[in-house]
Amino acid sequence: MRDRYNQVVLVGHLFEKLIYSIDKEPVHKITFITEKEPLSGTPEAKKILNKLIDYYKERKIPVQNVEFDFDIQTKPIAELTHLIYQQKFQGFDDIAVNISGGLRYMVIWLYIACSITNTKIIHGDFIYEESREVGIYSNMELPTIPFQIITDKQFEFLELFFSTYENYDEFFNPDLPFDDNLLLSQQKKFDSLEILKGALESKRDESLTRGSINGYIQKLNKISALNIYPNPKDKKEKTVEISYLGIAYFLHKLITRYA
Repeated sequence: MRDRYNQVVLVGHLFEKLIYSIDKEPVHKITFITEKEPLSGTPEAKKILNKLIDYYKERKIPVQNVEFDFDIQTKPIAELTHLIYQQKFQGFDDIAVNISGGLRYMVIWLYIACSITNTKIIHGDFIYEESREVGIYSNMELPTIPFQIITDKQFEFLELFFSTYENYDEFFNPDLPFDDNLLLSQQKKFDSLEILKGALESKRDESLTRGSINGYIQKLNKISALNIYPNPKDKKEKTVEISYLGIAYFLHKLITRYA
C-alpha cells in the first residue's frame, strides 16, 4: 500500500517562505500548528494561517489547524507527541514536522517531541536575495536526540496517573484534540507517598516498600517525567503528578507496547 504523507507545519509570519518549504515535500494532508493563547505575534500568524488554508484548499489538499499551548512550558511536547500518534492512527504512515516558520522558543518543544517519537523534523534551506527568501534549495532533515524508552515497570507506574481505560486507542480518538481528551487533560495526582504506594500495591496486588516507591520516583524524576512539590496541606508530605514530558514518554511507550 502506498504511504500517506502528513506534513505538520508550525505557522510563522512569512507566507512565501512556508510555501517554498511545504511544497518541497510530498503531502496528502497538512496539519498547521498555531498558538492557542494570544502572544505578541499571534495576529500576524493567524493571517498567514488563513492564507495557507485557502491556498491549499484551492489545490485540493486536506488541511487541519491544531492549537498548542506554547505559553505553558513543555506542554507542546505532549501535544505534538499525541498529534503524531493520532495521525498515525488515521493512516498517515509518513509524518514530517516542518519548523521553517517557527520561533525558537516554540521549536525547542517540537524538536524534543520529534526526538521522543523518532519523527522526521525539517527546516528549509532557503535562497536569499539580501535578507528576503526568494526560493529554496531543499529541506534539511535535522538530526534528533535518541531518547530511551521507559521500562515496563516505569510505564506501569506512570499509568497510575491516568483514569481507567479499556483500550489504548482511547488516548488517540481522532475527534478529540489533546485538551478535549479527558484521559490526557485530567490526570490524577497523589498527595502523599503512602497514597501512591497504596495505588501501586492495589494495581499489582502485592505489598511494596516505601523505598521501592522512592526508587521509581527518583528514576522518573531524573528524566523529568514527574512534577514533585510540597503538599500545601501537609508540609511533611509531597504531591506527585505526571509532567507533560512524562505524558509524552507514556504515549510513546503505549504505542510501542500495543500498536
